[in-house]
Amino acid sequence: MNRSYYFVRHGQAVYQQKGFDRSAHPPDTDWPLSSEGVSQAHAAAPKILRSGVRRVISSELARARRTAEILAEEGGLPYEHRWGSLNEIHPTTLRAAIGRTDVDSWSWWDGWLAARAVRKHVAGKTPRGWDPRPAEDRVLGVLSRLDRLDEPRVAVVCHGYWILLAALLVRGEVRYRWIANCSVTRIDADGRGKYRLVSFATVS
Repeated sequence: MNRSYYFVRHGQAVYQQKGFDRSAHPPDTDWPLSSEGVSQAHAAAPKILRSGVRRVISSELARARRTAEILAEEGGLPYEHRWGSLNEIHPTTLRAAIGRTDVDSWSWWDGWLAARAVRKHVAGKTPRGWDPRPAEDRVLGVLSRLDRLDEPRVAVVCHGYWILLAALLVRGEVRYRWIANCSVTRIDADGRGKYRLVSFATVS
């Protein structure tokens, strides 16, 4: 495989700060990075840049955009953020078959159940009450789009649950666990639709 994609979870967002009351804000708030998140992005940049990335892309959301901007600025790399398919995938959206609509309110348990459903789907089974196919289409669509870029090594800044689902869908042996801010997940590609999980949620 001759291509490598480095999926980076954004730095700490404001809502992740200890004691922050997220419920006091609209559920669709586009959260910026906290000051700690900015520091995390600067600290992670050298290791990510040493991997030889030649382009930085991100989701459209503010916390991912700012993290990506820091990486691009420190490395003098081209950067683009108009990748809406990289926006977070909420576990509850995989419950569409049974009418679950509260996508902005989900628990650790929701995430675990959705991850288990994706595992079953990858194994060729039909998870009852779940439909992972739309999430799979999004993830594979992004990977296919990355394959078409000129640069063979790309840093992709997005969101924790998106990264977990991507790791599961490329048939990596990963456990459902917390993905730290600015951790890196590497997926290698041959440029023709084959992918391999190399590392998962590593922290510099």
